[in-house]
Amino acid sequence: METQVILEAGTVVPPYTKIPSGQRWGGNPAMFIEDLDDDAKAHIQGHAEKIALKAAEHIVEFLPIGNTYVHLEELEKKGVKATQG
Repeated sequence: METQVILEAGTVVPPYTKIPSGQRWGGNPAMFIEDLDDDAKAHIQGHAEKIALKAAEHIVEFLPIGNTYVHLEELEKKGVKATQG
């Protein structure tokens, strides 16, 4: 995959697939959708950052019970030490 590429959510890229720069792909298996215009290329980074933030919010909301390690990792990042009890 080259630079300035957008993959739609849920896209599955088969091995050895070449995705040229400046294109949008999606599907399972991944297929070409469109060439990106200059405006779309300029907003790739900001869009990706928003998606990453949203994914981080959702992982905490929708993890099944018993995955408290996520909260432990957050506390460790803040410098809080966990105690075993």
